[in-house]
Amino acid sequence: MARRWAVAFGGLAVVVGVGLARPAADGPLRYKWQPGQTLTYRVQQQTVVQETAADEKTKQPVTTEARTTLALTRAWTVKDVDPAGTATLEMRITALKTDIRQPDGDTVSRDSANPDHAREMAEYLNKPVVVVRVDAQGRLVEVKEAKGGSAARLHAELPFRLTLPDAGPAAGQSWERTFAVKLDPPHGTGESYDFVQTYTAQGVQDGLAVVGVRTALKAPPKAPPKAAGEQVPLVPMLWAGEVYFDPAAGKYHAARLTAKAELVNHQGDGTKFVYQSTYAEDAAK
Repeated sequence: MARRWAVAFGGLAVVVGVGLARPAADGPLRYKWQPGQTLTYRVQQQTVVQETAADEKTKQPVTTEARTTLALTRAWTVKDVDPAGTATLEMRITALKTDIRQPDGDTVSRDSANPDHAREMAEYLNKPVVVVRVDAQGRLVEVKEAKGGSAARLHAELPFRLTLPDAGPAAGQSWERTFAVKLDPPHGTGESYDFVQTYTAQGVQDGLAVVGVRTALKAPPKAPPKAAGEQVPLVPMLWAGEVYFDPAAGKYHAARLTAKAELVNHQGDGTKFVYQSTYAEDAAK
């Protein structure tokens, strides 16, 4: 059970106006990287995991719950932009606060504003922890460095949450990207799972392009459904919601995303795994 709680939290998501303004005249949406530019974002994420399993002594179903709240500020600095428009970006976490209520009811809290806690975080606070190359469409070209985390996770959850289409987009236009997640021990045995992320242009709101996003497991039409237990480590990847892009500045602006699932009988009859996470990210003003 401890492994599943770790999986669930290891990832440490309108009113729309008219269609996107003059896409043909203005050209397709693109990220406009500027060398030396720093893009700062504030993230708020809340996650609740409930698991129902038989008590070892009574053999009766017991439901346990864990909750985590994460607040962080991260700054992406554009170190370089090549002639093709691909930027090398370096990310630092400048503030971090976590509250984790464990299944036994105990709560563990850490806040970088506390000097003692900041010393505990010294290895990754205010230091480069991620270095990536991202092209003008927001596609992850290369993970050059990912301290304390998985490079594969950055392919699943893009640094800026959004890739842009080759042309447009016009309101209602959809496009896709695919990615794979390999589950190494302790979460798996090296098997790989394919996902598809679908984007749909919803229009503009307050000068921002609004793009709906939905993530799903991709499987051949005749493939048997995956056992519920196998899906537990995959649920945190299933983000859906809206992403906001600033066309004038050429940058990702915000996201409102949710990942949720209920897996019944994931460990046998009468067991259940329920996951829900909300993610809000905003460009700092």
